[in-house]
Amino acid sequence: MSKFLATSFRYLVISLLLLICFHPLIQGANKKIKNNNWEISYQPSTRTIDYSYKGQNILKGTFVKAKVNTTEIRSCDFKTTEIQKEKINDGVGKGKKYTITYSDGPLSNIKIEQNYYFYSSKEYFLTEVWLCSANEKITSNYIAPVYTSEKNSFLPQDSTNRVLRVPYDNDAFVSYLSAPLKEEGISFEVTAIFNGISRNGLVIGSVEHDTWKTGIRYQGENDRYITHLECFGGITHELTRDISDRSDRPSKEHGSVRGTRLKSPQIFVGYFNDWRKGMEKFGEMNAAITPPRQWNSGTPFGWNSWAAMATKVNYEGAVDVADFIKLELQPNSFENDNTIYIGLDSFWDNFNEEQLIAFARHCKENGQKAGIYWCPFSDWFGNADGFVEGTDQQWKYKDIYLYANGKPRKIESLAVDPTHPGTKSRMKHYIEKFKKWGYTYIKLDFINNGSLEADSFYNPDVTTGTQAYNEGMKYLSELCGNDMFMALSIAPVFPAQYGNSRRISCDTWGAMSEQGWGTTNYMLNSLSFGWWLDRVYTFNDADHILLHKPEEAENYKEGANRARITSAVITGIYMLGDNFSTKGSIPGSEEARRKAVSLVTNKEINEIARLGKSFYPVEGFTAQSPEKAESMYMMETNKYTYIVIFNFDITSVKEGCLDMRRIGYSPNKHIEGKELWTSTPVISDHKGLQYSVPSQDVRVYRIKK
Repeated sequence: MSKFLATSFRYLVISLLLLICFHPLIQGANKKIKNNNWEISYQPSTRTIDYSYKGQNILKGTFVKAKVNTTEIRSCDFKTTEIQKEKINDGVGKGKKYTITYSDGPLSNIKIEQNYYFYSSKEYFLTEVWLCSANEKITSNYIAPVYTSEKNSFLPQDSTNRVLRVPYDNDAFVSYLSAPLKEEGISFEVTAIFNGISRNGLVIGSVEHDTWKTGIRYQGENDRYITHLECFGGITHELTRDISDRSDRPSKEHGSVRGTRLKSPQIFVGYFNDWRKGMEKFGEMNAAITPPRQWNSGTPFGWNSWAAMATKVNYEGAVDVADFIKLELQPNSFENDNTIYIGLDSFWDNFNEEQLIAFARHCKENGQKAGIYWCPFSDWFGNADGFVEGTDQQWKYKDIYLYANGKPRKIESLAVDPTHPGTKSRMKHYIEKFKKWGYTYIKLDFINNGSLEADSFYNPDVTTGTQAYNEGMKYLSELCGNDMFMALSIAPVFPAQYGNSRRISCDTWGAMSEQGWGTTNYMLNSLSFGWWLDRVYTFNDADHILLHKPEEAENYKEGANRARITSAVITGIYMLGDNFSTKGSIPGSEEARRKAVSLVTNKEINEIARLGKSFYPVEGFTAQSPEKAESMYMMETNKYTYIVIFNFDITSVKEGCLDMRRIGYSPNKHIEGKELWTSTPVISDHKGLQYSVPSQDVRVYRIKK
């Protein structure tokens, strides 16, 4: 009898422990999760969830929306809800995980599990959704952890309210948009909805990029309301390059995942006093979940052949450029860690193999590192029956193409399957050759081809473009190793862990508008709203800058060139692009050399570039139109606050007084510093920093802390 009682007691204890650990925390009318300053409230009348922060409603009427096979389901159509809680300690930190399980829905074999992750040291939370099948495997190409069509308002009615569109990639001169809160649109991977004056704002986006392309659909109204917000995995769009009305570019919807438990992307949700800091926190969370590619050296300074030499890059000319930089620029502060990168862009095959080896050797003798260019997921020649390099004629190009509806996929070049052994053999063939020749920096272009959706992939376990991109880029990154700098050019914003840098916009080395240095304005649009990407890449890349173009002399005056240089040094990588050669088949000009010697040897400006950090906008809502750039940027170090002011106007001087409270200073605090291009002292009074910027020029103020 005593043995029976002991056994019964043991089972009772175990049962009680299980109840403590796994029993639903809250049942009945008021189901609430409270953690830090957030409250997640289940509303039984609508079966939806409200999010509030510090007692303020942020989003109400949210629910999960998804597609199971061909059927659309919503969590608000499920009748039974349970909430469970557990402690967590993962790569992000310590905290609590809450799981809301929805059952008894329109599909009897399906449950929805929504997880909420709260961390003790974080003022935001993460959420994700699992679609769970009781028995048979299911498919889905759409899961939205956050969906609401309620009329939400968490900002005052104000003309400075904005909603941010982040583009999927940087192809075709796409811009970021900081649009008034009264428009409909789609952002990719993340958005911010904020007030320009107070800077309060919501940041919401995906922090996982292994399977899905994430979209955020929004609808603003009357400079105040969000009447639709939908954050979901499964976006395809003309801006993901998957949808097109061109006959040579077939369209394809997002690939489907398959199994008995299907997971959405994990979504970051945060409400911040300063949306700019919120975007940086979003970047940091991405980096915590998937760490950036390792780089232990400083910011690359250097030169790239594409802007001026372009298709006519040649051995004698490139060697002469390297020597000019060695003799005239490197001794005068245009260097970092005593290193300069000299990069051959497309058409490096104008060189023969002997010249390619000799060029890399010559750069090394100059204290420089040689760079080269390649497109790992592109076939530019369209020879479908041609054999793939490095495959011993085992594969033809038509074997490795991606197909949509039976037709080869294409953005600018034909796209190849990142999971195909022929593609991987081709990668190995070229990367080993580049290394053998002596190249330690590689610019990788048009790699958005590798993220396209397709009818199928060689690897049967891969069913989405993002999965394929991850497989191909992981293999490429391993081939390059940590001793080769991987500079991503035309590429998706995410996944980010495969590049040491990524070009923040498209080509920016020439003027493309009547406003002179228009592409500098365009690049600064990307910096204005994408600066936070230096949290997920070691460096943002402003692209190589051009200082001399005889046929457009009016657009390349000294002031505009100062602005071009400044745009690069406050973004990240610092690359020149002029033809500085006096030899070879297309010699440049002495004027290009003179401008470089005059402008890129400013030691205090170059010190900013060595920091390798992107400046952020002082405001974020003052761009003249949604796709244009902010004119004021800032960055803080332990010693200084830097303020950069551009004047985009063609004729007028830009004058004003910056309220120092907007950069965190007391209005009566004494300010000491100087402007770094003119070496003039900072002028300040009780109102703030007085500035005067000539037309098409820039001023860089360095203020002592």
